[in-house]
Amino acid sequence: MLKYHIWTIGCQMNKAESERLGSYFEEMGYQITESAAEADLIVLNSCVVRQHAEDRVVNKLHALKALKQSKPKLTLAVTGCLVNADTAGLKERFPQVDHFFKPGERPEWLEGAGWEQILPQNPTPCTYVPIIQGCDNFCAYCIVPYRRGREKSRPIPEIVSEVRELVGRGAREVTLLGQNVDSYGHDLPDKPDLADLLGELNPIEGLLRIRFLTNHPKDMSPRLIGAIAELDKVCEQLNLAVQAGSNQMLKTMKRGYTIERYRRLIGEIRAKIPEIALSTDVIVGFPGETEEQFQQRTMCRRLKKSGG
Repeated sequence: MLKYHIWTIGCQMNKAESERLGSYFEEMGYQITESAAEADLIVLNSCVVRQHAEDRVVNKLHALKALKQSKPKLTLAVTGCLVNADTAGLKERFPQVDHFFKPGERPEWLEGAGWEQILPQNPTPCTYVPIIQGCDNFCAYCIVPYRRGREKSRPIPEIVSEVRELVGRGAREVTLLGQNVDSYGHDLPDKPDLADLLGELNPIEGLLRIRFLTNHPKDMSPRLIGAIAELDKVCEQLNLAVQAGSNQMLKTMKRGYTIERYRRLIGEIRAKIPEIALSTDVIVGFPGETEEQFQQRTMCRRLKKSGG
């Protein structure tokens, strides 16, 4: 029996896509192996959001070069955010790789079951469900829009059907994924939003908890805050990245909001959901940041105690 091995680095979206790739290969008759040396097919699901991650991907590709030389029939493929439009350039840089394919897409050199219908056969109790691909925000430091493209939402009925099937296979908690889940639905014909989707998922029998990420302060709506407060299966927990404590740095980062707007948003969330668990992300030492702007990051710490 042919064997496959998937090496994954990066965000939850990469992990979800690797899980579905594995199910796709198994539908085609492959068997998973934890050893790259035993595999007939190796897929690297890459991340280049940070230099450290990109270095790990490149080092892994160099390490696999000898294995590819010793096993000429081995198929080596790369997906994830390393893959850009210049696949010819990538092929020249990494000649040991047989195929490059964009994140979230079907490996076109393989013919098998319909890609859209592939779900994990045995999902973990807490499983990931992608609901929107790409991002329209173009933050100054982020490569995602250039690799995953513009925002493209999946229809609500498709997601609801998928979650029901995953619950039937053993999942009890789902985390809805997107580079920016708060902009979900704006590109669909009837313009639903994330609150609408949560309302449709909440009644599913056997589903116990719903989470979602990644959130963007610019796009979080009062309707979404209300849905978190009112729907019993939606966890009262949010990661809401502030990224900087300085308005000038936020402008340089092209984040699309101010510190004052962020504070108001935190206040609105806590007014509706007093016991909510809030976390954030901060970029420290962004190019051009002054000592004074660096010190303003302490604003993020005070938000925990002050309530905004």
